[in-house]
Amino acid sequence: MDTLKKCLAAGTSPVQVVRFAADYLREAGFLELPWEGVFETEPGGKYFVTPFPDVLFAFTRERRNPSMHSMRMAFAHVDQPAFKIKGKSAFKNLGCAQLNVGVYGGMMDHTWFDRPLGMSGMIVRKGEDAFHPIVSYYDSGRPVAVIPGLAIHMKRDANNGWKIDRQKELMPVTGLAGGGWSEEDFVRFLAAQLDVAASEILTYDLNLYNFDQPQLCGLENELLVSPRLDNLVSVAALLESIVEGERSRGINLIGLFNHEEVGSLTRSGANSELLPMVLRQIANSLGAVPDQRLTSLAGSCYLSLDGAHAAHPNYPDRADTTTRAILGRGAAVKINGIQKYASDVWLHAVLKELAEKYDFPLQEINDHNNIAGGRTLGPMVGSHIPLVGCDVGVPMLAMHSARETMAIDDYDSLCQLVTAFFVT
Repeated sequence: MDTLKKCLAAGTSPVQVVRFAADYLREAGFLELPWEGVFETEPGGKYFVTPFPDVLFAFTRERRNPSMHSMRMAFAHVDQPAFKIKGKSAFKNLGCAQLNVGVYGGMMDHTWFDRPLGMSGMIVRKGEDAFHPIVSYYDSGRPVAVIPGLAIHMKRDANNGWKIDRQKELMPVTGLAGGGWSEEDFVRFLAAQLDVAASEILTYDLNLYNFDQPQLCGLENELLVSPRLDNLVSVAALLESIVEGERSRGINLIGLFNHEEVGSLTRSGANSELLPMVLRQIANSLGAVPDQRLTSLAGSCYLSLDGAHAAHPNYPDRADTTTRAILGRGAAVKINGIQKYASDVWLHAVLKELAEKYDFPLQEINDHNNIAGGRTLGPMVGSHIPLVGCDVGVPMLAMHSARETMAIDDYDSLCQLVTAFFVT
C-alpha cells in the first residue's frame, strides 16, 4: 500500500509517473538500458528502458542462460483525465488571471469544480542547438489554480441537470490579474520556477491535476479515496510485482504506455509498434534467431491492467444482473463478448487456478448490455502481437471523477495475482 500511495502522490502527469517508476526500479536494483543502443543483458539481470519520457518497459531475465524462453508480460497506462494547458493560454477577465485549457480524456466535468489544481509536465528550453533543446520535468508541488463553480443562487436549476460548456465554464483561475496578465507573464512564471531567463523557454507540455491527496476512508479505513486511481493502481501493482516475481525459467516484462485515455494511436501508446521493437531488442540481447523468437512468443501470454467498474450501491441497475464486481472482493477479470477486452478463456482459467493455489480472491465482470464500458489497451497489444491475453483490474467507483474510490484489499489482491502470474 505504501508504493500505491507514493505513486498516486507523485504521478501527477504521464512523465511524472514514468519518473516515479524509474526511481522505484533503480532502488530495487534494476539497470537502465539506453534506447538508442544495443541491449546488453546478463542471466539474472533486471533492466528497464524509457524509449520516450512518458513510457517505460522493465524486464527480468532468468538466472540460466537460454537463447530464448517464454515471456510473461503485463501492461498498464500512465495517463488520466486532466486539463492540458494550451499554447497561448494566459488571459484575464474581470480582474482574474486565467488559463485557456483543453480537456484530456473522458473526465466527469462537474467533479472538477472548486478543486485545488496543481501543474505538472514538461518545459522545453534552448539548448546547445536547435536539435538539442533542454527538457525540464516540472511539478508545481502546490495548488496554482482553481475552477470556481457557480453559486446555486445564480443557477437555481443546477441540481436538475447541468450541461457544462467546456470552452466557457472550465477555464481555471490562477489568481488576480492586477494590472495585467498575458502569455508573457505565464512564461515568466515558468522561467522563475526553473530559475532561467524567460527568453530561454521555447514550449511546454503541461497539465493541471487535482491536488487532493490520497485518503483512507470508512469506519474501518477500508476504502481509499484519491485522484488518479485509474490507472495508477495498476501501475503500482506492476512495479511491486516485477520486483517480487522471479521466474526460474523465462522472462517477465511490464510495459507502461501513455495515451490510453485518448485512443493509444501514438508513438507512446499501446496501439503502435513500440512493444514489438522492445521485444526484438530483448531477443537480440539473448542472441535469439527469428525461429526462436516465434517459439518463445507462441508460449507467451500477457495481462492488461486497468480499472474495473464496481457495482454501485446507489445505482445497482447500472451493473450486469449476475456478473458484477463488488468492492472488497478482489481484482476482477473483465470479459466482453465483442472483444473490447483481451480476456481469453484459457488465460482466465489459468488465473482462477492461481487464485486457488495462492489463496487470493478473484472476481469476474461483464458489461451491462445497455451500457457500454470503456475499452482497454489489451486488444491493442494483441492486434500487434497475437498472444493469449486477459484484462484484469481493481473495482472502483466514480471512475474518471476528480476523485475515485476503491477498497484497499482489492489492491492487495491485484498484486498477488500479478506476482503469481510472474512466479508460476
